[in-house]
Amino acid sequence: MNLFFYTRTVEDKTFKDSFNVNKVIRTVQNEDGSALVLLDDLHERAHEIPDMHPKTRAIIGTKRVKDVFQSEITLSKEDYARLSNLTNIQ
Repeated sequence: MNLFFYTRTVEDKTFKDSFNVNKVIRTVQNEDGSALVLLDDLHERAHEIPDMHPKTRAIIGTKRVKDVFQSEITLSKEDYARLSNLTNIQ
């Protein structure tokens, strides 16, 4: 597995995260040099939502719904430059 480590900042906290570079299917660079990385890792998440009566709109219970998600990672300008150098085929 080829892991790429990058820095993620949330408010005033900094985290070291990673992803498998073999799962990258697309990168999109932003004007400021940062980039969005899309991974080939479709996955389902289930959650419950209110079940409403179609006419009265009263809540009659809950129902379980599944949604499909794909990882989207935002890299800083510096991390994107490192990823580009690492994966660039010459």
